[in-house]
Amino acid sequence: MSEKTTFVSFLLDETGSMHGIKRDTIGGFNTYVETLQEGDADILFSLVTFNSNETKRRYVAEPVREVAPLTADDYLPEAMTPLIDAAVKIIKATDEAVVHRGDDPNVVIVMQTDGEENVSVEYTNRDLAALIKEKKAAGWEFVFLGAGLDAFEAARAAGIHLSADHVMSYSRSLSKGAFAMTAANVKDYAELGDAERLSYRPGQRKRAGDKYTRKHLDLTNP
Repeated sequence: MSEKTTFVSFLLDETGSMHGIKRDTIGGFNTYVETLQEGDADILFSLVTFNSNETKRRYVAEPVREVAPLTADDYLPEAMTPLIDAAVKIIKATDEAVVHRGDDPNVVIVMQTDGEENVSVEYTNRDLAALIKEKKAAGWEFVFLGAGLDAFEAARAAGIHLSADHVMSYSRSLSKGAFAMTAANVKDYAELGDAERLSYRPGQRKRAGDKYTRKHLDLTNP
């Protein structure tokens, strides 16, 4: 068991195209939080939702057991996809909380979207790439989830350069399962402190309907 506190931050797409999978996304996100709440690890949780109308800090470094379920009344998909701006903001919000603690926690940031970057105005993909590089050098971990799109290409285009093991596309009809699998991996990471636990396994990718994997990742090893 890892003795370190783990910061778990989740960037959740709340753009108009998410409306078609709103119910499954709410259910999936709530399953994600419930899974983290079941473990014994010391987890501080952040949630930022985003669209071109607002990037909203819903929680920043709150004990995960105090995070309330997401509801249809407070998750309202609309507008467009400022993925770069939102990604920079969740990294900075997490960093502020880490600095405030003054210790050396484990940190993992999960970014989820169903669309490619199309409207950021505050930051560029180079800004985001440089920030992620800096935080990865400091030991932070990142995971990227893409609903119904080539998540590998979408991440790179936005400046999110990650190991392909930490990137997964999933079928929009399998949203809840994709969130649940991600939660299980993050929970293992929080409990053990082993970044390999964040890697999506071939069986998980198959269950999530990841049809883009073979373009980007060698699956010859199970």
